[in-house]
Amino acid sequence: MVESLLDARMLPVRVAILLGLAVGCLLLLTEDPSAVDWATGIAAVLVTAFGVRAPFATALATSGLLALGFAIGDSGPVVAKVAAAFALTELTARRGSRFAAPAAAVLFGVYLLHPAGGTVVMLYRAAVMATVPVLFGLLLRTAWTDARRAARAAADLAEHREQQIAAATVAERTAIARELHDLVAHHVSSTVLRVGAARHAFTDAPPALLQVLEDVDITSREALADLRKLVTVLRTPEPPHESFVTPAVLTQALDEVIERARRTGLDITTHIDDSITDVDPVSALTLLRLTQEALANVAAHAGPRAVAQLRVAANRAVEFEVRDSGGVVTATSSTGLGLVGLRERLAILGGTLEAGPHGTGWRLAARWPLRAAT
Repeated sequence: MVESLLDARMLPVRVAILLGLAVGCLLLLTEDPSAVDWATGIAAVLVTAFGVRAPFATALATSGLLALGFAIGDSGPVVAKVAAAFALTELTARRGSRFAAPAAAVLFGVYLLHPAGGTVVMLYRAAVMATVPVLFGLLLRTAWTDARRAARAAADLAEHREQQIAAATVAERTAIARELHDLVAHHVSSTVLRVGAARHAFTDAPPALLQVLEDVDITSREALADLRKLVTVLRTPEPPHESFVTPAVLTQALDEVIERARRTGLDITTHIDDSITDVDPVSALTLLRLTQEALANVAAHAGPRAVAQLRVAANRAVEFEVRDSGGVVTATSSTGLGLVGLRERLAILGGTLEAGPHGTGWRLAARWPLRAAT
């Protein structure tokens, strides 16, 4: 409680509490308080408010008011005594024993002005009233010092822990990047080379087979390019780094994904608003990933002969929707990682993703705020 009262932010509350206690003491505990008791008591309480900025001067001022009460009053002003002790306690807690010693000596001398009870009693009372506040203030100062030291140690520990986590994260990202480069990218490169060799070796193969080989070749090369960009991002996560897709080429990238899906047998009608070129790079990449995942799900769940409708717009918000007519495979609620990843991506953008049955088919829709294309 005392520690809270010494907090500078609690100054109005402190003054109000001390004033209330002073009035209560004078009205309830002091028998027939004189005008001197009221004047010195209230004045001393108000003076303690300056202990936040000038604790040494405040301690001397309260001791002076107590001396005034002893000099012109009939009895010792109780409230002024408490205020002087409080001011000395605050001085010790804020400035230490170096400033507290002279202020305590002054308060000791003030109590010598009140010789009631004889010399021994007078000296004992002066010693107690001058040393107890100093001891209590030193206890508070020690507690505050230990608390600040513990807070600094906790902050240093938290910072060290964050550095360890960051170092572990960098090491893990580097390891993942190395594995992607050495294993996955290597196998994809081998696939690209072998598919390319097959296309040149089987020139007299049926056109349908050559078309499939060409699709595999194009898809593998695009996957390899994306893997190389992903490795770059993992190794250097801080921008700038090459984006997977920019708003300027978004329409072309969407057309390529749609055309590739059509070559698998899907019947796709599209309505892509020209305003999508105004989206930011993150939204552009999100639209591309949504299109890839949605059309892949149509092919997997509705069959290659399904009819799909794709709508993309970016007016007041970015809106994406794919519907299909259903097909040979019954659409069920998806629990795959593809939709989970899309939901996480849209959550970062402050958007929503809906996926579920619609009529005889399936519907996937997303919406998120439109941001400046920076």
